[in-house]
Amino acid sequence: MSSDLPGDWALTLDLSSVSLLWGALLLRALPAIRQPHHRALWLAVASAALAMTLNIEPVREWIAAVTGSHRAVAIVRNQIGVVSAGAVLLFTVRATGERCRTGALLAAIATVMAMLLALAGLGAVPANSQGPFFGRASTPCAAYWLLLVAVHITACAACVWVCWIYGRRGPHASVNLSLILFGSGTAFAGLFWLAHLVFLAIGSRPGTALRALMSLHAVLRAAALLVPTVVEVRHAVGHAGTIWRIWPLWRGLVDAVPHVALSTTRSRLLVLLHPHLPLRLIVYRTVIEIRDAILALSHYADPAVFRSARAHVARRGVPADHTDAYVTACVLRQARAAKLAGSSPNPGAAVITTNQDTGDLAAETTFLLRLADAYLSPCVRDFSKSAAATPTPAGGSQ
Repeated sequence: MSSDLPGDWALTLDLSSVSLLWGALLLRALPAIRQPHHRALWLAVASAALAMTLNIEPVREWIAAVTGSHRAVAIVRNQIGVVSAGAVLLFTVRATGERCRTGALLAAIATVMAMLLALAGLGAVPANSQGPFFGRASTPCAAYWLLLVAVHITACAACVWVCWIYGRRGPHASVNLSLILFGSGTAFAGLFWLAHLVFLAIGSRPGTALRALMSLHAVLRAAALLVPTVVEVRHAVGHAGTIWRIWPLWRGLVDAVPHVALSTTRSRLLVLLHPHLPLRLIVYRTVIEIRDAILALSHYADPAVFRSARAHVARRGVPADHTDAYVTACVLRQARAAKLAGSSPNPGAAVITTNQDTGDLAAETTFLLRLADAYLSPCVRDFSKSAAATPTPAGGSQ
């Protein structure tokens, strides 16, 4: 019972999955170099990608034509596969905190590789990539394939178990997702080797349809590698959106009190296209500068304006959860206008607050985003026009 995919479909599947895997590896190469706890995972995927690449028929045939030996290609591919299995086991050992077993594991993998090379020296590796039926195989050949498959199944089973256990109870959602995806991909690789073993044992040729399992394994492992990149991109997009929305408020306030700016002011498009700092830090700095600008403009806030602003906002039917932002925006526009007009600080000025004094940066950023939207709203603009037409008398209390 042999199962095969059409040649074009099989090749397309191989090329697509391996290309995706190499793309993910290239994207995560620098983080893997910088972060030691990611290296075993990256090495496991890299060695698996290399072994899969050597199993793509055009690549295999080209290397065989250059070296003059199909058997040499098969031996190298299987050795790299054992390295991949060893890296998976190394990742598993480190994930469980059993670092003391690393040396023993490396010694065991080296021993297996040496045994496979010794069996290969006895003619155990055939020229084809699938191996002979065990019923027709010589003793060294059967031993070679049993050892090779056993190593892969053991590594896959251990990895799936660890990823399943730790992927469900870890404190970080992104890490949990990476573990679940990596474990799922590894499970497909384990099914491939298990099915391969069954086919060889019952005397049937493993068909190319089995390669679909390895393609699924490649896609899921690539996805596992890319989870941190996706999270980083999502955060960067969120920070960029925050900068874009909050910039008009920041610019308006900094124009009135430029001394609060920690660096030269730039256009928001230039800030996003050519940031001098990580976007996360730009958001943090912008929040700090807006907070300082609000405190500086508090010296120009007439207490009576607060009452007028609150009444104006109530008349416009602003939702209750946005009232504070709209009132603050109205007062800020008036204080800004007074500062730019050259008014002297008001001794009876009321301090303008953002109602976010808990030190929670996320909460304060959320409020400032509401404040930025209110600052540009027709409601606040209308208040500024009416206040300019009818000056509010000084004095009073908030």
